[in-house]
This record gives sequence, C-alpha cells and structure tokens, in this order.
Amino acid sequence: MPSPRILVAALLLALPSQAPVQQPPQQPPTFKSGTQVVEVDVRVFDKNGHFVTDLRPEDFEVTEDGKPQTIQSLTLVGAERPEPVPAAPTAPAAPAPAAASAPRQTWIFLFDTMHLSPGGLRNTREAVAHFVDETLKPGDIAGVIADGTMINNRLTTSREELKAAVESIKLPGDVAKLQLQMTREWPRIQDEYEAWRIAERQDNDALQRAVTRACSDDPDMCRSVPPDAMVMNKCKNVMTMFQTASRATMRVVEALSNGLARMPGPKSVVFVTEGFLVQDLESQVQQATGMANRAGAHLYTIDARGLNKSTASSAIIDQRLAWDPAGATNHVEMNEDGPNALAVDTGGFVIRNENNFGRALDTIQRDAGTYYVLAYAPTNQTFDGKYRKISVNVTRGDVKVRARRGYLALEPAKMLVPRTITPPHAVPEGAGKDDHAASAGSKDPAYDSKKTENPAAKPQPGDEPAPTFAKGEVRTDAGNPAADALRSHIESGNIVQELRKAENAVAADAAAEGWDAYQKGDVERAETFLTQAAAAPDAHAWVSYALGLSQLALGKYTDATTSWERVRRQAPEFADVYYNLADAYLLQKKDDEALDVLRDAQRRFPQDEEACNAIGVIQVRRGALDSAIDEFEKATKISPADSLGYFNLGRAYQMRSLKSQRYDRVMQKWIGGEKDRKRAIENLEKYVKMGGPYVQQAQDAIAMLNWK
Repeated sequence: MPSPRILVAALLLALPSQAPVQQPPQQPPTFKSGTQVVEVDVRVFDKNGHFVTDLRPEDFEVTEDGKPQTIQSLTLVGAERPEPVPAAPTAPAAPAPAAASAPRQTWIFLFDTMHLSPGGLRNTREAVAHFVDETLKPGDIAGVIADGTMINNRLTTSREELKAAVESIKLPGDVAKLQLQMTREWPRIQDEYEAWRIAERQDNDALQRAVTRACSDDPDMCRSVPPDAMVMNKCKNVMTMFQTASRATMRVVEALSNGLARMPGPKSVVFVTEGFLVQDLESQVQQATGMANRAGAHLYTIDARGLNKSTASSAIIDQRLAWDPAGATNHVEMNEDGPNALAVDTGGFVIRNENNFGRALDTIQRDAGTYYVLAYAPTNQTFDGKYRKISVNVTRGDVKVRARRGYLALEPAKMLVPRTITPPHAVPEGAGKDDHAASAGSKDPAYDSKKTENPAAKPQPGDEPAPTFAKGEVRTDAGNPAADALRSHIESGNIVQELRKAENAVAADAAAEGWDAYQKGDVERAETFLTQAAAAPDAHAWVSYALGLSQLALGKYTDATTSWERVRRQAPEFADVYYNLADAYLLQKKDDEALDVLRDAQRRFPQDEEACNAIGVIQVRRGALDSAIDEFEKATKISPADSLGYFNLGRAYQMRSLKSQRYDRVMQKWIGGEKDRKRAIENLEKYVKMGGPYVQQAQDAIAMLNWK
C-alpha cells in the first residue's frame, strides 16, 4: 500500500562541485485508481495578432504521440466571450467554454547569470525591477532566481522584497573571468559557436580562421608556440566550462519546474539570458521542458543582448563578437537554440532584437493573462515518466495556435485553473519563523546557496515556500511538505481505511466531519474537528493519523509529530506512520530523532527495504558515506528486484570515489577511488538494466564515471 511519504527514498544529493551531475526530481507516487487528466493552456490569435475569444471545443483537435484525444472541457481565462450573433435555428452545438476570470499569477524571474554579460544584466535588471514595482498585479506572487538560487528562498507578494532581490543580483566572478579569457586573452576565441566547431566538430576551416586571428594579434607568440595547438586547447577548455554551465541551467529549470508542479494556477517564467549552446545536450533540454510542461509553466525568454547583438554595451567585456582580422563569419546564432527550445516547447515565446525590456515584459504579461484551458484524459493512462508529444490545432482558418509541445508522463501537476478550496500549502498567518523556514525545505550539508538570507524577512500572508531547488541541483529535502501531504486524497483515504479496517462502527461526528473536510482540502477545518475527536479517551488511531496529516499541511510539524507518536503507541504494527514521523522530525532538523524512528521501523519490519534506503539517504546528508553504503547494500539484499537500492548504492559509491580522489601533480591527473568508481558503475548499470524513473540520471553518472 503506498503512503503519502515525504521522506526522499532515492539518493539525490549534490556531488562535489568538480563533478556536477544532473539530479532527478522526487519520484511521485503511482496511483492505481482514478483517471488522470492533462490540461493544456492554448493561445489562439487571428491574422492581425488579436486573441480569438469565440472558440468552442469542436474547434480544437488534440493528438498525443500522434493519436487523437477526446476533449473533455474547455475554459476561457482572462477574457470575456463575445455576445453570440442571432442565427437561423440549427442542430444543437456543443456548449461554449465557460469563462473564468484570470486567477492569481505566479511569476518567476530567472536570471541565467552563467550566460549574461555585465551590460545585459544591468539593462534587464532595471527593467524587471521597474516591472515588479509598477506593473505586477495585486495578489500575484513572484520569486527571483540568480546564480541557481531563489533569493530569500521563497515566493512573495511583497513588491519591496522582490525589487530588492532583483537589484541585488550580481554576476559570479568566474563568468566575467571566462568572458574576458575567451574574447581578450591570446589566442582569442570569437564565441561559443566557434569553440564548439573547433573542439567538438574538429572543423579545420574554423581552426585556421582562429589561427589566422591569433597570428595577427601576436606574431611573436605565433612563432614561439604552435598556434593551432594553443587554439585547440583553449577551445576545449572553453567548451568544458560552457557545457557545464548549460547543464547547470537545464538542472535549474528542471528543479524549479518540479517545485512549481505543486502549485495551482498559471506560472510564467521570465528567463533572462544571452543564449547558450544545446548541441549534445538534447536529452537534458527535453527533460527540462518536459518538467516545465508538467508544471503548467511557460518560459518566456528575453535575449539580454538587445538589438545590437555584437556590442551589448560599450564595455569591452560585453562584446560577444571580437574584432576578427580573418573576416566576418556567416553562421546561424547557434546559442539561440537553447532559449528557443525552452520557450517554444513550453508554449511561451522568445523576445530578441529588443532594447526596450520594459516593453518586452508588458508583452509577456498580456500574453500570460489570457488563454484557453483545454482538458483531456489521455488514452494512454500509464504514467511511466516518458516524454509524450502534444499537438493542438484549430480547425478554423487564418489563425495561429500556440501551446506546449509535450509533457513528461508523471503524476499530473495541479490544475491550471485553481479550484475554490483552501490551498493546502499556504502558510497560516502568524506561523513561526522556524516553521516557515522548514516548509521551504531544510538545508542539507551538501547544499550551498551562496546567498545570505534576509533575517528580517518574515512570512507574510502572500508568501509561499520556494519550490524545491538549489544551485544547479535538486535539493534532497522534502520541499513543500504541505503539498506532498495532500498530494492524493485517494492515496490518503486508502491509508486511513487500512488503519481503521478493524473499526466497523460508524465514526463519531467530529471525526467524520474532520475527515470529510480534509478530503475536500479544507485542512484548517479538518484540524479543528479532528483535534476534538482525538481528545476522546476511546479515539481510534486513524483519527490521530488524519490529524497529523492536517497539521503537517498547516506547517505545524511539532503537533504532527505528537499526533503520529500517539499512533505509533496505539498501532505499532502500522508501518506507514514510522515514515511520516521521520519526515516530521527531518522538517524540524532533528536528524537523530528521525534515525531513531527509522531504526525502530527497521527492527519491526526487517524485510522493508524502504527503511534501509531512508536511513542511507540521511547518512549521506550527514557525510557518513560508509554507513550509507551499508544501508543501501542491505536494501538490495532484502529486495533484489527493487531497482532503487542499486541507484542509491551506485550514487553513494560515486560520492565516496570522488571524496577519496586526489590530484597528482607529477602524473598530472586525478588518482584514487578506483575500486569505488567501478562499484558505482556496476550498480548504476544494473539500475539502468532493471529500469526506473532515474535512468537518465544514472546514465549521466555512468558517463561521468567513465570519463578520464
């Protein structure tokens, strides 16, 4: 029986900085009942660029992986439908889509600082700060991401906080250094694309052009050292750094999307960049866009270079194209491929050749505020994590349709049009600072935000925890526990029913009222009635268990712990409560207590491999890699058919291998950790063969381990 366990049972910890590895999102639960519905927001424009507001369900055609799908509903959001023109009686038509007022928007301003120049950052930063201060609509919630980190680690409606966050953004020192080394230091490289052609494609024409430039810049240097070797070595170094940066950018988008999937309503991500190459990174791009589509998030990319791409600013370091004595090259802007893919594949668009970034943001806001929400139940109801292509067309002529192009077949995210219920993830007014911080995710030892959180920033009624993500990596904490706790009412109901199976009598009124409120998402009302019911001397364990779920959803982790400890005493044979308790303790940063609970579960249920995996993950967080490996070994022995243990074991060996390596200056290479490296590859290859949701991540890790 699955349970709403928040504890991460897969090893998704950040590796040391010299070996970045793509991290997967937390595995969603698999639902065995009910029909899943996919929602797609669609924008339709006439030939004059005006939004078309009079479409009906029969005007749309949807296919998934080439197979036609049946549209179940159509909703028009943010616009009024035109009054129908009287016509002669005809056969009855399908009902027109309901109109809905534009819901609260979620905005993310993502500054791709690894791919920005000082001038591009300065100009776009000013425009975004002005947009936040003057244009953001009341009630909209927003967050700012820079250098892979959400500033203040939360979303908020406070314009002052958002504006201060935008104005605080600076480029990492290594970015400016890289740009200077590439375009100014001998031998100069024209741009990323030239480095890619020389280093990755062994393009002799591109190499000779770079050599000609180098010898024109410094003839004496050209005579003293082989210029072609110098150019080749520099291009290889440049490509290594840029590919690392591009992978980090994709991981940020993927991790952000994983967090946004827990939030209802439309989400618009303004992605500020100067472009990056995606050659040889196609799978990472598809994963990132697939996660964004699952979350209902649209990426609008702004090219920060503006209209004058060759000289974004008068500063030398901003010059993307160095003066070239070998003559100008004519090639497609390959570094536009990354922003294009992120925008087009998620249903957004790209703004480039625009110096008025304020006008660009206004255009994005208009586009984000009006759309159709089209819902269908896919004919393929097996949610296996694979990417599925979507095509949306309108049968009416002379219109342009824009919608996302696919999604990852995981647990569907919250609906794009929010229902009228109490948001289970909302931080209650007056919540303590510690509780709010915990709801944003407890920081792992492996997590280094590089940002100083504002100690004066207190939770406001409009604040929400930041989506679970960190610099270039998916963090290993529980993320938003409230959203996870209420992820599936079906699942929660099954667990409660299992716990109360011995109780055939009709539940007391307070317990029944509280559970009904919980199932409807009204967790505050649920807590009130379940607290009353749990106080009765003969209260059953299921009442306290449901009360703990409600308290967790409200961010009351200490109270949830008390309720679940009561369940553990009343029903020690009930395995699920041990994992809930461990989650609650971890959210309070009480790792020792969480380990005690999990070890108790291990003693009571020696054949439950999940306890071993959970203990192992905590041990990795604590830096105890030897103990973690022992636990993962136990998990694979208890359940050799469960692939997750092999994934965790491979990742733990990978970390220990890296930790034991040292650089030999005489041999000029990294040595040590060879035995652990081989064991890591062996276990990760076994995981890939067995299959699971993290196959891509395992393959990436294997590729890195095989690289010398």
